[in-house]
Amino acid sequence: MDETRTGTTPTEGLAERRWRGTASRTAAWAVITALALVAAGIPSAAVAASTSWLQYGNGPTHSGANAAETVLTPSTIGGLQKQYTATLPGIADSPPVYLAAASTPGGIKDLLFLTTKDGWTVAVDAATGSTLWKHQYGPGSCRINNGAQPCYTTSSPAVDPNGTSVYSYGLDGRVHKYAVGTGAETTGGGWPELATAKPYDEKSSPALTTASAGGHTYLYAANGGYPGDRGDYQGHVTTIDLATGTQKVFNTLCSDKTVHFTPANDCPQVQSAVWARPSVNYDPATNLIYFATGNSVFDGTHNWGDTVLALKPDGSGVGGGPVDSYTPSNQAALNSSDQDLGSSSPEIVAAPSGSAVKNLGVQGGKDAKLRLLDLSDLSSQGGPGHLGGELQLIAVPQGGQVLTQPAAWVDPASATPWVLVANNSGISGLKVVTGAGGRPQLSPVWKTAVAGTSPIVANGIGYYLTNGGVRAFEPTTGRLLWSDTSGTVGLHWQSPIVVNGHLYYADGSARLRAFGLPGAAHPVARVGGADRYAVSAALSAATFSPGVGTVYVSSGALFPDALSGGPAAGRAGGPLLLVQPKAIPSTIATELRRLHPAKIVVLGGAGSVSDGVKTSLGAFVSGGAAAVSRIGGSDRYAVSAGVSRLTTPVANPVLYVASGENYPDAVSGGAIAAGSAKGPLLLVHPTSIPSVIRAELGRVHPARIVVFGGTGSVSASVATALKAYTTGAVTRLGGADRYAASAQISGSVVTPAARVYVATGTVFADALSADPAAGTAKGPTLLVTPHGIPSAVAQALTRLRPSSIVIVGGTGSVDNAVQAALQAYIR
Repeated sequence: MDETRTGTTPTEGLAERRWRGTASRTAAWAVITALALVAAGIPSAAVAASTSWLQYGNGPTHSGANAAETVLTPSTIGGLQKQYTATLPGIADSPPVYLAAASTPGGIKDLLFLTTKDGWTVAVDAATGSTLWKHQYGPGSCRINNGAQPCYTTSSPAVDPNGTSVYSYGLDGRVHKYAVGTGAETTGGGWPELATAKPYDEKSSPALTTASAGGHTYLYAANGGYPGDRGDYQGHVTTIDLATGTQKVFNTLCSDKTVHFTPANDCPQVQSAVWARPSVNYDPATNLIYFATGNSVFDGTHNWGDTVLALKPDGSGVGGGPVDSYTPSNQAALNSSDQDLGSSSPEIVAAPSGSAVKNLGVQGGKDAKLRLLDLSDLSSQGGPGHLGGELQLIAVPQGGQVLTQPAAWVDPASATPWVLVANNSGISGLKVVTGAGGRPQLSPVWKTAVAGTSPIVANGIGYYLTNGGVRAFEPTTGRLLWSDTSGTVGLHWQSPIVVNGHLYYADGSARLRAFGLPGAAHPVARVGGADRYAVSAALSAATFSPGVGTVYVSSGALFPDALSGGPAAGRAGGPLLLVQPKAIPSTIATELRRLHPAKIVVLGGAGSVSDGVKTSLGAFVSGGAAAVSRIGGSDRYAVSAGVSRLTTPVANPVLYVASGENYPDAVSGGAIAAGSAKGPLLLVHPTSIPSVIRAELGRVHPARIVVFGGTGSVSASVATALKAYTTGAVTRLGGADRYAASAQISGSVVTPAARVYVATGTVFADALSADPAAGTAKGPTLLVTPHGIPSAVAQALTRLRPSSIVIVGGTGSVDNAVQAALQAYIR
């Protein structure tokens, strides 16, 4: 009915971004390359671009797989060393989450966030372990077990996909919203949001989860009971629309009542629970959320004990029940023997090649079984309320209850999907294969008897915590690659995360531990590819998680339409992907399948991106062709105005202007417009303001205007004319050439910078793709020559003092000598 703890070893954990689909979906991994820095004597490791771990499992599917990791490899993992041990204000019985390049009063920093059992929310500088801010909503007078102990939580926080807010559960029964950099709490507009009206009986056991679907971003908070299966709790999921603050409640008992139960307005059925580590998993392929319940009654109408449930992303069901459900045929026996099905959450896994079923999930349980389910028809009988119907039912290879969350991973070498399961009896690896008649099935491959918490996979290495230490292993064989015995006594639901070459975890003694490689933990990275389209796809894969709200698409043959679109994409939290005028390159198609965005915006008219391409893009969004729109116009200036008109409110604080006749100033400025000071980028003639741009300037009427480029790009007379459209200043960021202008524009970035992007100044394509990623990191895009670093750019790098640098493009664009030279500028 709720979590239990047996034996001496932990049982629970974490997971990250899942890679769904067949072999083609792993192609994006191959185009993210890290080149050796031989000239500088630096290891060949490289950090992926702007990688964050925003929630439990590193994404709404909670796979536990970080495909963007490049620093820690099988050849470098042996050098992993402890970097610090930080003291927390309480025990965090859950994994941390990680936000790259957060704006703080002390500059741009990578931050870790944790929720402690006694209600602290803590922000920690990931580089040093120092506490940036903390808040507590503690137990107060809330007591459980007849007053024997204070109320507590095992929840994990979640960072908003836009990177501005972090959400955390408090012991007042509410979800609280804080500014990531300062900890300032949002109050009003529904915040703090109610998660339970009975915090003395109901506990937020799982992590908070966010997912974006249909143009909305939702936050999910699940509740169960306390260990011992006592008290008045029904198990429910609260879904909060982050744009409006409105919420829906789905109760797993008395599901026809969509309210937070109180003792005065209650359900007669009790003691179901939603307590698995991820709370809910969102599958963009089915556009549904999934979760499982603990023991209680089942009637297939309004009471759903020991059941996997599917809801719409907004948290609603159908007819007083779920959209779909799976309930084991022996549910009554599970209930009577306290063998919760919902001790884990349905892990979404990729379908193997040739599978007749494309949407798969793996459900564990206290009965030591694994169930393979069809997520598009959970019971294989159509709709909710049925018993049985799993695709496969097998014993856990190492035996024992599954109270942890499995990891789902696709081996890029073979395109084979894998499931990793750890528990009190050990850990095992299972392939997902295709059997007779195209029926998918789990095939156990290896197991070991070293028990532990929920595993994760990063760059082909598995990780998990045990009471004997943290371990790194080969996920296809279980072979041990590295271990450390630090701080793993007294574990429960804690599990590790691996991001940007570092391993982090909280332990059972109120400590946060960090591991990294000595010396070159943050070398210069390269995101390259066979052509501009592969680079565009690779950078998106290294930066953005599946389920983004909007993807912008532009021609990779010409630059004008994309100049304004790149900043708009970054402001929307998604990438700018390049296509051919009449075709979608295979690497871009692979990345679009992975992203599965809510909508796609095509930049430019049919001459830039054909109607045929626009129609084909409908296959990559859940809403089909209707979710693909076009911003066109008679020329590049009309497109620029159209982008601003659809994305920028009246009286925006700032607006940027650049020449539409050439790209360098606009691509350097695009990163600033996308990130550190958000605003639209409008294109002008060098000596005049087109009428369509004048109209848009009059509509927005910004507080100030910034011109990118010198007077040769945008004349003094144009800058003077711009003063009529703002009540504030018109300033210019320019230089003697494109490189000096790029350096001057980067002066808008707060120092020290967490991440700087570098691209060639001689070709437009790579820099265009870089701007949304740079905006996400709140860093600049600096231009270099293919074979050198111009002096103005070198001076800018010295001022910026970045903790990491990412080159966008292959060695033909920026050669290895430049990559080696850039290492000197990393702090």
